[in-house]
Amino acid sequence: MKSNTNYLRFTLFHRFCHFLTIISFFGLVLTGLPLAFSGYDWGRWLYELFGGYPTAGYIHRVSALITFFAGFLHFAWLFFNVSIKKKKGFFWGPNSMLLQPRDLFDVIADIKWFIGIGKRPNFDRWIYWEKFEYLSLMWGTIVMAATGLILWFPVQFTKIIPVSVASIFDIPGIALIIHRYEAILAAVFIFTIHFIHTHLLPEKMPVDESIFTGRITEAEFKHERLGEYERLKNQRQLDSFKVAPPSLFAKFLSRLIAVPLLITGLILVSLMVSALVVWAL
Repeated sequence: MKSNTNYLRFTLFHRFCHFLTIISFFGLVLTGLPLAFSGYDWGRWLYELFGGYPTAGYIHRVSALITFFAGFLHFAWLFFNVSIKKKKGFFWGPNSMLLQPRDLFDVIADIKWFIGIGKRPNFDRWIYWEKFEYLSLMWGTIVMAATGLILWFPVQFTKIIPVSVASIFDIPGIALIIHRYEAILAAVFIFTIHFIHTHLLPEKMPVDESIFTGRITEAEFKHERLGEYERLKNQRQLDSFKVAPPSLFAKFLSRLIAVPLLITGLILVSLMVSALVVWAL
């Protein structure tokens, strides 16, 4: 008989931060990529769809502020838990999002399983590709924030840069190049690697609802993160994560939000890749 037991995977706080990230990321992509692909009909159409100049620019900047706010909440949460509540395990151990030696062994074991010469690894709370995504998000956000602020306030930044440097390097021009190509890289990465690993797996399609409902079933828990399941069970902490199953409305709302965004992302990455192939040829 199939178990109806559910466990808490993401708290309301983390779901809210992820929702802010979704909103801001799509706002940035939908109003920023058209400028990078303005030589294509779809780029010009998309830009006009969001109001053209200057409306699309306003949407882009508001989305950037939402990104800053989400990042602030995340680091404030980390500071509160590490410095105020004195919690451990954020920088090392099974609950840490930082890469550790175990991740290298998980990569090797995963490759062996994929080619059929080993068993599937018993992953813990965070799988190695989730850690890569987290660290790439942190790095990408820092780069995009720095270059974006330079483009937002070019005069002010030019004034604080030594004349000897500004006379040699076109700082706003360099920032524009970095900002543009980092944006393309981030969009392609999210709309392919992240979508495939998270939402487009056969057992998850059309969407992984856990980031919206915060819950996973016992079957999902054992299949995806047996290491964490057994660790919590051995530590007698497993029952503390038990929660009621998500309501039908919550599941419906999750799909109502996620599916259109998934389709939008896949269409955008298809247009970008096709444009880049044409450009390369």
